[in-house]
Amino acid sequence: MKICNFEGARPLGAPQGWDQSLDGACGVLPIVDAIDEQSGFNFMYSVWRPSAEELELLNAGGAIRLGIMGRVHPVIQMAVLTPEVCAASRLTELAD
Repeated sequence: MKICNFEGARPLGAPQGWDQSLDGACGVLPIVDAIDEQSGFNFMYSVWRPSAEELELLNAGGAIRLGIMGRVHPVIQMAVLTPEVCAASRLTELAD
C-alpha cells in the first residue's frame, strides 16, 4: 500500500514519547481531521492506494489487514474512495 498525500492534509508524526531506538522508525502520515456526520466525533483520515500487485491479490479473493499497535483497539472507519473523490483531493503517492 502506498500512503497518499492529499489537499488539506496535515502531517502526523510519531506519538508523544515514541523512542525510535526502542520502538523503531515512525514516519509521517498525511491526515485530515473531520467530524463524522453520524457520530459527531472527530476522525483522522489518511488515504492509502494499493499497488497493482495488491489489487491483483484483492481481486483474486485476498483481503486487507489492519494493524493497531497497543492493547486497546480504537474506533476505526474504512472506505473505498471513488476516482472522482481521489481526483478532487489531488492525491499523490508518497515513497515507501
